[in-house]
Formats: sequence, structure tokens, C-alpha cells
Amino acid sequence: MLVRKLSKKFIVKCSACHNDYANGIIGPSLLGKSSNEIFDSIAVFKSGEKKNVLMTDLIKMMDKDEIRALADEIYAFNQKIKEARK
Repeated sequence: MLVRKLSKKFIVKCSACHNDYANGIIGPSLLGKSSNEIFDSIAVFKSGEKKNVLMTDLIKMMDKDEIRALADEIYAFNQKIKEARK
């Protein structure tokens, strides 16, 4: 079972809207996205290009490396889900 395989950082910052499996509840699903797509979708909130109070508040203290690591982690989790579905 893949539940809780994402880091505590993901659970704390992301799972309320994207759930423990990253497939979306309030926020969009993160499944099937590349690391770069995930990074870019977070970066537009960090830069202020896109507005969402909750998203902006959750990532305001994260630097670029932390955002990249989180995007890479979600992508790796996506790959595990693909493998589990085979």
C-alpha cells in the first residue's frame, strides 16, 4: 500500500488539498505530472504570478531547492503508483 509514502513535508503542506496520494481533493491532482510540471505549477504561486492565499502562505518560506525536492518527491511517488497499477 502506498499510503503515507510521501514525506512529512508533503503531508503537512500539501495533503489537505491534494490528499495523501497527491490525487487532489480541493486542489488539482498531481498524478501523471513530471517533476518540472509540478515545480512550475508551484513556482507561479511563489512568484506571485498566480494567486491563491493558502498556496502562497504554505510555500512562502520554501526556497527553490525545497520546492524542487518536493516536486521530485511527488514525481517519484507518481512513478510508484504507475508501477503498482501494472
